[in-house]
Amino acid sequence: MRVSPHDAEQLGLSEGAPARITTNRGTAQALVEIDDRLQPGHAALPNGFGLDLPTEDGGTERTGVALNTLTDRAWRDPIAGTPWHKHVPARIEPLPT
Repeated sequence: MRVSPHDAEQLGLSEGAPARITTNRGTAQALVEIDDRLQPGHAALPNGFGLDLPTEDGGTERTGVALNTLTDRAWRDPIAGTPWHKHVPARIEPLPT
């Protein structure tokens, strides 16, 4: 999860450390990436992750965060029905390392 240096400082987030993202729909964990290209008050999760991939032992391993688990289905374009992944209010907090 990318955050601005300002937000990282304000929230007590460290580069590469785990953080919890909470929305009205769900909660996820991600590793923090501090990125000066983001404005304060904004965070970004890469799209296309949250996939369950097979492991060698026959299990599965999830890569990244599935954005749909954090996006309320009512929070979407009224015509196309596309979720507004880029406009989801969220609380971000550091997790113990």
